[in-house]
Amino acid sequence: MIERRKLLLLTASLGISLLTLFFILFFTPYKITPETIAALAEINPFYLALAIGIHLSSFIIWSLRLKLLSNFIGSSAEGQGTQKINLKLLKSLKIISASLFAACITPSQFGGEPARIYLLKKVGFSVGDATAVVIGERALDFVVILIGMAMSFMLFRAILPYQPVLYAIFTVFGACLFVGVLILTYGLVKPEKARKVVDLLFSKIKLKKAAKLEDKFHLELDNFLSAVKRFQSEGKSTIGLALIFTVAFWLVAFMVPSILLLGFGAEPGWVYSNAAQFILLIIVAVPITPGSSGVAEVGFTYLYHPLVDASILGVFTVVWRMSTYYVNLIVGGITSIKLLSEMS
Repeated sequence: MIERRKLLLLTASLGISLLTLFFILFFTPYKITPETIAALAEINPFYLALAIGIHLSSFIIWSLRLKLLSNFIGSSAEGQGTQKINLKLLKSLKIISASLFAACITPSQFGGEPARIYLLKKVGFSVGDATAVVIGERALDFVVILIGMAMSFMLFRAILPYQPVLYAIFTVFGACLFVGVLILTYGLVKPEKARKVVDLLFSKIKLKKAAKLEDKFHLELDNFLSAVKRFQSEGKSTIGLALIFTVAFWLVAFMVPSILLLGFGAEPGWVYSNAAQFILLIIVAVPITPGSSGVAEVGFTYLYHPLVDASILGVFTVVWRMSTYYVNLIVGGITSIKLLSEMS
């Protein structure tokens, strides 16, 4: 049985998402038109199935990374007198799928990490080791996403030449992210000096909220460097392979909109589509609604409006959300119930 709180979050998430999609389809410039109906009727079902299949295949890549990092931590624990834990791929896939359900019903999708820690603990990991695995995942994602975002903001501004304010915002964000990449690289080589650089930057920011942001940033930076050091000292080949899995995961996950565009008979826009989704990651990180419902749909529609014909943009957003978020909910919900029943 789903707990009452989770049921409320699920209902809120679905309700906000459906209302937002309804608003986009009927009350925006991208509303349903006769051209939209014609485009929807002619969508190639092969590409629709392929998009969902590619989305599901990204779960497997993620599961391979979780298995790799978990087994590395499990082997390290064995050297400390703890029994070695070997996480099977199927179990890893179940953990990933179940954590996606938690992510879908929590603001900023932050529920996924605690869910994975809990499920790893259930298969034999200590809380500390399970946390190290998840922090390792986040560290790898942070590296790839930060670099991808820096490139995406600079690239995406090319389609905003007649919107000077947005052009300036995208330029500044891109430049700041590139600085972040440099600090990250420097921090991996000389962490203590990088910390001083961060302190210097925050000392120049004269905002009341800067102190709270600085504490949170330092906490994440410490977690990141701690996880990286542990892997660097004991398993460089493991972290290298995990990084390859991370890049592959994001590239495969980001293929879905382009595949759907092919199904609509439109240009896939591979490069700009990837850039749009990196930027979307920042938008959905804002903790406003469960599963970023509403925020994701509006952000996706806005980012793709320069790339997609207005007659299909609304229904394109609906099909994308159905192929990703709703697939996550269904697969994650079924897996969660099954996995918890196995553990009880």
